[in-house]
Amino acid sequence: MNGKSKLSDVDSTRLKAALKIVVDVKRPTAIGRHQDKAQWLIPNNRTPSLTMNDYLIGIIIVAAVCVAFVLCRFAMPIAKKFNLLDVPGDRKRHKHVTPLMGGVVILGAVVPAMITLIVFTSSPNHVFRLSIWTIVAVGMTIIGILDDRHSLSPKLRLIASFGLFGIAAYVEPIFNVRVLDFEYPSFTLGLGTRGIAIAFTILCCVGLVNAINMADGKNGLVIGLCIYWLVMLAIRAPNFFFVFISLLILVLLVLLLFNLRGQLFLGDGGAYGLASIIGVLTIAVYNSPGDHATRAMAAEEVALLFAVPVLDSFRLTFKRMKNGQSPMAADRDHLHHHLQERFGWPNGLYAYWLMSASPLALFKLCSSIFIFWKPVV
Repeated sequence: MNGKSKLSDVDSTRLKAALKIVVDVKRPTAIGRHQDKAQWLIPNNRTPSLTMNDYLIGIIIVAAVCVAFVLCRFAMPIAKKFNLLDVPGDRKRHKHVTPLMGGVVILGAVVPAMITLIVFTSSPNHVFRLSIWTIVAVGMTIIGILDDRHSLSPKLRLIASFGLFGIAAYVEPIFNVRVLDFEYPSFTLGLGTRGIAIAFTILCCVGLVNAINMADGKNGLVIGLCIYWLVMLAIRAPNFFFVFISLLILVLLVLLLFNLRGQLFLGDGGAYGLASIIGVLTIAVYNSPGDHATRAMAAEEVALLFAVPVLDSFRLTFKRMKNGQSPMAADRDHLHHHLQERFGWPNGLYAYWLMSASPLALFKLCSSIFIFWKPVV
């Protein structure tokens, strides 16, 4: 009798808890609070099944990763066919002829997957902006590949870059920075007319492309930075961008594997393509609604996210112009060169990654402390 009585008490307790969940489920906060309980209290509870769209997205991403792996695995014969080879000499201190495969992987694996995702899985409301994003990525990647093959003049590259980013900012407002909203301190800086806003957007994007291209001097450096940036953007990005960010991160992990082994380089095709993808994506995330100065990211967060490579490019440009050199001149005065001399490699790589992540991390830490202590003061 005692055993049955105890069992009844347990059943009664579980029944009351289950009934409480049923009553509370009308309130949004109750779902998360009782989710773990519901899984063992209610035997028929089931997690939502995957849809056909989810399976299709998974297949597309897996296919893109596989294609990227194959392209990287057979990088040398592909690069020889298209004359995308980096030959050592002068300031280039690598030992062997190395394929420049970043652009090939973007055009061969990433872009087809992006187009397929847009056509078959994206909401009609987002197709246009995603298509513009893809067109910019394709255009900038092609410019970089042509530069890898034929060493285009800086003037031609700038004109083409200005054109692509300008068109994107003109036809799709989400890719145009009209206002700078800062969270700490809280203030807003308008950029005036639409033309001024487009010009500012172009300068930001071209500047980021130039900074990333300058930073691409050691294996793993830029790819690692891009993965970090994409992870940070994924936290704040609208839901419809998340699948594309996941695709990019997984393909970049494949590229990173081969790049760290010295089996391929990004080249200008890879650097230009990735910089344009991330630059345009960042503007879209910034222009999305959120809790940071009414945006998904505040203006200062965007600046701090890219601070290290951008400031290094400013330093190099100013120094070269001061010495009467072209801003595009090659040298071994980059930050990664100094870190290599100071710490060796790959320790210099880890130091660069840490330095790049530090500005935003320290800012968030300081702002959190400020918010915590403000009510007390």
